[in-house]
Amino acid sequence: MKTIIWGLCLLGASAPGYAAFFQQTEAEAAAEAESPVNVTVQGADTALADNLRAFMPSLRNLKCDSSTDRVQRFIESAEEKLHEGAEAMGYYSARFNVTPVQQGNCLALHVAVQPGEPVRVALIEVQVTGAGKDLPEFRQISAALPYQTGDVLVHQKYEDFKASLNSTANRLGFFDAEYVLREIQVDPDTRQAQVRLHFETGKRYQVGKVKVEQDVLAEKYLNRYLRVHEGDTYNAENLLKQQRILEGSGYYSEVQVSGAYQQAENGVVPVGITAARRKRYTYDGRVGYGTDTGFRVETGMDAHWVNDKGHKFNAKGVVAQNEQSVEGAYKVPLWQPEHEFASLSGGVRHTDNNGIESEALKLGLDYNRRNRHDWQQTVFINYLDETTRVTSSGTETRSQLTLGGARVKKTETDDLLFPTRGWQVAAEVQGAVEGVLSDQSVLQGKLSGKYLHTFDNRDKLILQGAAGTTLTNELDDMPKSLRFFAGGQSSVRGYDFESLGETNAAGDVLGGKHLLTTSVEYERPVVDNWSAAGFVDAGDAFDNAANLTMQVGAGFGVRYKSPLGPIRADIAAPTDDPGDVHFYFSVGPDL
Repeated sequence: MKTIIWGLCLLGASAPGYAAFFQQTEAEAAAEAESPVNVTVQGADTALADNLRAFMPSLRNLKCDSSTDRVQRFIESAEEKLHEGAEAMGYYSARFNVTPVQQGNCLALHVAVQPGEPVRVALIEVQVTGAGKDLPEFRQISAALPYQTGDVLVHQKYEDFKASLNSTANRLGFFDAEYVLREIQVDPDTRQAQVRLHFETGKRYQVGKVKVEQDVLAEKYLNRYLRVHEGDTYNAENLLKQQRILEGSGYYSEVQVSGAYQQAENGVVPVGITAARRKRYTYDGRVGYGTDTGFRVETGMDAHWVNDKGHKFNAKGVVAQNEQSVEGAYKVPLWQPEHEFASLSGGVRHTDNNGIESEALKLGLDYNRRNRHDWQQTVFINYLDETTRVTSSGTETRSQLTLGGARVKKTETDDLLFPTRGWQVAAEVQGAVEGVLSDQSVLQGKLSGKYLHTFDNRDKLILQGAAGTTLTNELDDMPKSLRFFAGGQSSVRGYDFESLGETNAAGDVLGGKHLLTTSVEYERPVVDNWSAAGFVDAGDAFDNAANLTMQVGAGFGVRYKSPLGPIRADIAAPTDDPGDVHFYFSVGPDL
């Protein structure tokens, strides 16, 4: 005898299948908390046994001392549900025997299962027609059929496949999509099933009038942020992308982008965008301790928009033991503002480290963009007026340079806060020509990289390195901000900040024209969110290759995964002077 089960009916019969199984963790825990009665299943594999438990009626009304009549009524109601649970897993001839037993001082139910042979798929036919049939999204779904010939007829695979077609149609704007045919034919005698689906996408809707409600940008400049326009084919992903662009602009505290397909007429969906402005100005201040800079006080101010063109301004001040600075930047979003802008910046800075002092005025103009491969690209021109002073000798050198250059940077990671794999690379080149608003010629290049890998046992390896070189005249003529230094938290641990470089007779660290640093770190989880790490760093800043002496520092530390990101505490010392111990502390992601 052949039984025909139509997909429309099957939806109600099989929906609790795997879905109930996966949702049962919480529900089952609640049921156990409400009822002390335990259920054991014998004769079924793990997946079938779990699904049978998921389909059984709630145990909340059963107690250890429930009457025989109540227990029998529960068993009678459970038998029908057990058959549904077995059929959802492809077992159409399963038999059950539910018996109450005494387990300790309480009632327990024992379910003995004879599953029989499962129904297997003998035929699977899927057809997609309509305006969307040739789109790659539907082709991809059609290519990944829910069953292969010979597979057990697990109903949830069928439901998941239909859900995928439905959600794709809704996402792409095929709001009239429907099933012309959806059926499963099951022959219990031969234990074979035939699955047929015919999905008609219908026409694709278009974006209608786009209504934007916001009060920050003038229309001309707002339009630069809009990526959804009237007449576009509807795509929910484009609406989500539009929301992210506006959220990322920094002007709004909340953005909502919605396609009102319920109000669609003649295949056109109106789109509404509502953006609530954020506070125009924000201020911040912090007091802390930096491993490389000592105790420090920082203040800052951001004007998230200066005018209705969306221009921005920020300023920052720092007072630390060896650094004092004030700087500001005026930012102008350009034609593709989510990844393209220009900025004008300026600031003054005073530093005093290891016997070399600097006072610098810097003005800059740069153009920034992010390309489709996520490379941050910048071209710039900076004016630098800097006085460098050697404390011991009182020697003072003033440099005036107009530097033009470019830099690129990219970070590839699987997680922004707690990456397990990824890499980062950055490169920069800049130069000045004597006589062109500069008193000397300089050409300088920098390259740095970092690689992170987590092994199967959760151990983590971090490799990093940096190199730099400068073509110019004497080192003493270079401004301090262009000289290379090594040593410190992000360079060579075991040494003080900027303590490695060429030195004079008095021992003052003058820096170098060239730089080379490298680091190897290995991290191992210990308990919960704590890890231990060991590392070896090496590097030097030098005037020429003959003076290169790689200084090596080594140490160990602890890592803690906090809600703010990884927290690191390290102890390190030079390998040639183990008694010269340095402590380092930092917060932030590994990449």
